[in-house]
Amino acid sequence: MNTVTIIVLGIVVVSIFGVIGDLVAKVSQAKIKARAGDQSGPSSDRREVEDLHRRMGALETRLEEREDAIRKLQEEVRFVSRMLEDRSSGS
Repeated sequence: MNTVTIIVLGIVVVSIFGVIGDLVAKVSQAKIKARAGDQSGPSSDRREVEDLHRRMGALETRLEEREDAIRKLQEEVRFVSRMLEDRSSGS
């Protein structure tokens, strides 16, 4: 019975150390990010906004290309439908 108790206590202690270590790491990372955030100024904000504008432009271009492709596919479907209607009425 003593051996089982020692093993269980060992597992509990190791788990507790793991949780505490994880909490300490998260707190230290949050502090580091907070300090880095304080040092970044308006220039980094401008870069982020410019990046977002660039990404939005790229997404708008992709959207236009997709809309054009959909229009072309719709025209092709109409054409094929007309061809099928002509064949079925001609038979």
